[in-house]
Amino acid sequence: MTNSSETLQRVRNDELGGALLKVAAVDPVASQVLSSLFRVLADEAARTPRFAKALSAALVVTSETPDSAAVPAPPKPARRLPSKAKVARQPGVFDPFDVLRHSGEQALTEKLSTLTIDQLRDIIAEQEIDTHKESGRKRKAEVLVAWTFDRVKALASKGSAFR
Repeated sequence: MTNSSETLQRVRNDELGGALLKVAAVDPVASQVLSSLFRVLADEAARTPRFAKALSAALVVTSETPDSAAVPAPPKPARRLPSKAKVARQPGVFDPFDVLRHSGEQALTEKLSTLTIDQLRDIIAEQEIDTHKESGRKRKAEVLVAWTFDRVKALASKGSAFR
C-alpha cells in the first residue's frame, strides 16, 4: 500500500471503531456480534483472494473513488397487488341460533327467506358460520338461505352426540 492509501485505510478503520462504540453504547451484544462478523470477514478476505474479490463485487466497491465505497441502493419494496376492498358488514338482523332454538326450523327458514342477500351475508359474517368462504360463491338468495339454514342447524347440533 502506498502511504496515502494506508492513511485512508486507517481513517476507515477508526470510523468503523467509532461506529462500533456507538452501537456498544446502545446494545453491547450487537456490537460484539458485528465486531466478530467483521473480524471473520476480514480474516477470510486476507486468507483467500477469491473471497476478497467476491466480497468486493458483492459490495460494489469501485477503484475510481477510493474514499467512498459505492453501496447499492436498497431494494425497492415488492409491489403489492391491490386487494379486494373489504366490505364493511352491518350487524345481523337477528340471531339465527336463537330463532332455531326458540321457534324451530320452519320459523328460521321463513325468517331467512324474507332477507336480502346482503342481510344474509351480514348474518353469516356476524355469526362466523362461513369458515371456508363458501357463501361468497352463492349468488341466489334461495341458495344462500338453504346454505345458511344447513350451517346453522349443523352448528347448533354440533356435539349433541355427547349430551
